[in-house]
Amino acid sequence: MVATDSFVAVIDGSTSKSAVQLRNDMRNGRYAMMLVCQYVTTVPKNITCEEFCKGITSVFQNTYQEHGISIDELREKPVERLTASAIVYSAYRKEIWMIGDCQCLVDGVFHDNEKPEEAVNALKRSKFIHEKLRQGALVSDFQQRDLGREHILQDIIQSCKKQNITYAVIDGFPIFLGGVKVIHASHAHEIVLATDGYPRLHASLKESEDALRSILRDDPLCISLHVATKAQMKGNDSFDDRTYVRFTDSE
Repeated sequence: MVATDSFVAVIDGSTSKSAVQLRNDMRNGRYAMMLVCQYVTTVPKNITCEEFCKGITSVFQNTYQEHGISIDELREKPVERLTASAIVYSAYRKEIWMIGDCQCLVDGVFHDNEKPEEAVNALKRSKFIHEKLRQGALVSDFQQRDLGREHILQDIIQSCKKQNITYAVIDGFPIFLGGVKVIHASHAHEIVLATDGYPRLHASLKESEDALRSILRDDPLCISLHVATKAQMKGNDSFDDRTYVRFTDSE
């Protein structure tokens, strides 16, 4: 999460789906998140959404060049790109920019920007695990090794080939602006920005956390109450990382 005088942003690095890393000390998703966070702190307050998208794309392209990574190779292998989603509030423009899979509340009205094939892949995983459980597998088995996610991994990788073609992400290639949602919030009293790590987004952090705990208590594999592409693994606090910020803009 980044907050400046001009912007509030929540950035979510995509879960790595390849063993190839640009840096030895962190996964590509985290590296992508850090680059976006840094960029938000440097842009002029009057930047437009389109200018923001072009600017962060250039940052990623420069990063690839610094690491000696071939753009042509990344064009063929999008799964190896640095990839992140971001939701950004511009105080100057009174707009919320949804670039990738994220969610928000604007005076209680919910908005999201889910990947087109996310629900299909999640349902396929759910059906696979339900069948294994009927055959005698234990819930704890899948919290040690999520065979359900492995079952859909190639589908997820195939979906990556459509990023910035049918849906928008930040990955160093021209962002598909048709997949970017812009929400006008000039009269909003309260705004919540969050990653997709919350199955139910509420007007307070406590309510959102309580809803998450309730779901994970009854559905830790995320195959029934919240059908997702991954489970709460043993030792993890949840099925996905999460960030939540609530604020008002008094100006």
